[in-house]
Amino acid sequence: MSEEEFENIILEKDKETKITRIVLNRPKVNAITDYLLDDLNRALDLLWNDEDTRVIVVTGAGEKAFSAGADVAGGNMPTGHFEFLEFNRKGERTFRRFSEIPKPVIAAINGYALGGGLELSMACDIRLAKKSALIGFPEVTLGIVPGWGGTQRTVKLVGMSKAMELVMTGERITAEEAAKFGLINRVYDDDKFEEEVKKFATEMAAKCAPLSLMVAKRLVNKAGEVAMDIGLEMESFGAGLLFPTDDMVEGMMARMERRPPEFKGK
Repeated sequence: MSEEEFENIILEKDKETKITRIVLNRPKVNAITDYLLDDLNRALDLLWNDEDTRVIVVTGAGEKAFSAGADVAGGNMPTGHFEFLEFNRKGERTFRRFSEIPKPVIAAINGYALGGGLELSMACDIRLAKKSALIGFPEVTLGIVPGWGGTQRTVKLVGMSKAMELVMTGERITAEEAAKFGLINRVYDDDKFEEEVKKFATEMAAKCAPLSLMVAKRLVNKAGEVAMDIGLEMESFGAGLLFPTDDMVEGMMARMERRPPEFKGK
């Protein structure tokens, strides 16, 4: 296990499993600041083309919170209209990179995911949560609105009606309730959470071809942004690009020989 040094996050790379963990590390609730966004951007730069990383897991340090959102109480918030606008644009652009990086990103929600913390998890590809986790958008109770993608991604993930309820009430809901309408993919008992997240990520890294995951992620993300005929044409091109790869040959041979594949990402 190797680690890169950051001030506000911990980056843990496991070359054996090819899983890299990005751990938000700002006790007590991993609140997000301008400096933490800088660290996330630097981590993404390091991981973008990293051959030793096939799956990224984003989580929070400690047992209490994935992230309680922007650090509104820490004295780090912008004070003017345009400064706050740019702070929101920076957060949204940073989070969007999690949906654009050519590797699957799993949000391991190990506690509170509120406001910007929930928005960060929604920019990830898959959301796994502890049964005790609570999520919500408290912004309207603070006189602001979600500014890091919450009003937009929630609609795409759960539909207009439920998105309106979540954003406009400011209520916190359980992970199990969120899973019922698709905002959370899977919920695990607290005492088995770390084990189940590692198992999920490890199986994905071992069983799925890296190039296939890259193309599939981009196609699914674009499905909500383009017309069906354009999406289907993109899908055909994606399938064609993957057809002659070494990983495709390995995947087919492994299936025929009834053995685990050994993908190289080529």
